[in-house]
Amino acid sequence: MFQSKRYQNIFAQHQLDGFEPLWHQHIDWFEEPNHRRGGWSGVGQLHLTADETDLHLFVKKQQQHGRRTLLHPIKGEPTFRREFKRLTFLAKNGVKAPKVVCYGEQAVDDADCAILATETLLDFKPLDAITQAWHTTQSVSRQQKRRLLTSVAHALRDFHQTGLTHRAMYEKHIFVKNAEQQPEVAFIDLENSRFNTWSFYRAYFDLAALNRHALYWSRSDRLYFFLQYFKTKHLTLPLRLLCKRILKRSARR
Repeated sequence: MFQSKRYQNIFAQHQLDGFEPLWHQHIDWFEEPNHRRGGWSGVGQLHLTADETDLHLFVKKQQQHGRRTLLHPIKGEPTFRREFKRLTFLAKNGVKAPKVVCYGEQAVDDADCAILATETLLDFKPLDAITQAWHTTQSVSRQQKRRLLTSVAHALRDFHQTGLTHRAMYEKHIFVKNAEQQPEVAFIDLENSRFNTWSFYRAYFDLAALNRHALYWSRSDRLYFFLQYFKTKHLTLPLRLLCKRILKRSARR
């Protein structure tokens, strides 16, 4: 269940080193749990202190909340299982994402339950909050803005080179630390991500979603981001065609 002995020891000092104690532990929900798929799913925060170590956590819990897959066509599998697999995969491939602390599945009162706990991305902020603040205050230079766009574009390119499509690539799912100086980028909410062999499709799908939801980007920002993603200074004919397809998909509602 725990990804390291260190994590287990910290939880043990709070009598939380087992599935059921952690399941029944009160956490502060960010919002009311989402009820669908015949069950519910929610996320909250937990802060543990042990041996002068502070551990800030996001804890996700779900009950009877699964999706059918080819390997599990009838009962389905917990949606957090896929996210757990994606997070560990990205860690192995050097792509920044929340660090998994523990993952477990167990029946509680005859209901299938799952828990996924990750370390909080301390000092990171969602990209939508950053761009909105910059748009409102006009407090950053063109160079700072372009540095941020470059960092996000290159991080997303690295993400795609693992073979994954995020499938919910919105600004709120891109977290950034030190945005005004040397941006560090991480990706969250990976439960809908999928592997795809076509690099064209990965770029097309996720860039269209990001372009549609990036409310405070100018037209020149979008073009600059696109060029940085493909690491080029000019739009070739194939890139122009791809750009048109992305814009067309972005316009869909």
